[in-house]
Amino acid sequence: MKKRIYYLASLLLAAFLIVVILVYTSPSPNKQPNGFSRSYLQTTPLTPYMAIPTHDRILDIAGNDDSTFYFSTNDPAVMLSASMEAGCRIDTFHIALRQSLKDSMDSYFFTEVNKGEFFVYAYNIPAISKTGRTGSGMSGLYATFPAGGFSQAHVLRDGKHIMLRKLDIKEKDQFFTRVTLNGDNILTGSGLSAIRRDGGMSTDGSLNYDRISGLFTYLYYYSNRYVTFDSAMHLISEGTTIDTFTVSRFNISATMATKNVYMNQGPDQMVNGFSCVHNGVMYVQAKIKADNDDDRLFHEHCVIDQYDLHTNRYKGSIYLDIPVNARINQLFVYRDKLLVHCTDSVYAIKIAY
Repeated sequence: MKKRIYYLASLLLAAFLIVVILVYTSPSPNKQPNGFSRSYLQTTPLTPYMAIPTHDRILDIAGNDDSTFYFSTNDPAVMLSASMEAGCRIDTFHIALRQSLKDSMDSYFFTEVNKGEFFVYAYNIPAISKTGRTGSGMSGLYATFPAGGFSQAHVLRDGKHIMLRKLDIKEKDQFFTRVTLNGDNILTGSGLSAIRRDGGMSTDGSLNYDRISGLFTYLYYYSNRYVTFDSAMHLISEGTTIDTFTVSRFNISATMATKNVYMNQGPDQMVNGFSCVHNGVMYVQAKIKADNDDDRLFHEHCVIDQYDLHTNRYKGSIYLDIPVNARINQLFVYRDKLLVHCTDSVYAIKIAY
């Protein structure tokens, strides 16, 4: 009996060691030359001038109205606001939401602010609620949409149209879809992203809206591609980030695909992290190490690449004095402020580029 136990333990240990060896000896994009270089706009990391602890409560940066920034919390009816100046006060207020909606969407939502109105996106239902502060007297609008959740959403400057990246159950993929809350205008784009029929997993990315230009930019997570298009979903331009990963290596497991459940068959290399766009410039969390990057700095600090969307040219990069293990969840830029939402805090950094 003991011999069998020892034999089994030896097999388990050998299997563990094999896995460890494979992990450490397998080719990694950040352990080898990748064929591109970065140009840094300054040689030292940018240090946050203030931070707001999340306390496991702040979910998203919901947007801003001029000098006031808004944050959603894990309670969809509770919002925070702050000027994001050093030593500023953090205010808490409520928005009007029907209880049945709160119960239905649970924690599957995100919030966006536009000119004093709040759009709560219940992407699992799928539904959208447009509302105001409690007691403001604003009559809210509420709409549900055909089956198939959405992963991204932005309200346009007009406050009426909303751009979604929504799952089409029949096609088994996600498409850019422009909707209104009264349901009289639904427009679905075609040709802006490849159809893979994998629920949109291999073409997953970050949908950004530039409120100054009124244009959308969609940046892929698993390849270096991005596309810019207008609110009618006409392609404006196509570009690439500076890294050399042109094709996604994403593989989908077929086990649950027949039930509209999509799972990655194995770990894939994320090329671009979270991003945002402001005034024609795209800010991208870099995931791939350049050949001229200092190994220690790249693996200890967050790197942000910048692109001019008017020319689709790389502008340069900056280091942030934020540790990589802080885990960035969102980027947001307005004027000279870069907000970085991490697991522990929302950091504010002054940028001059």
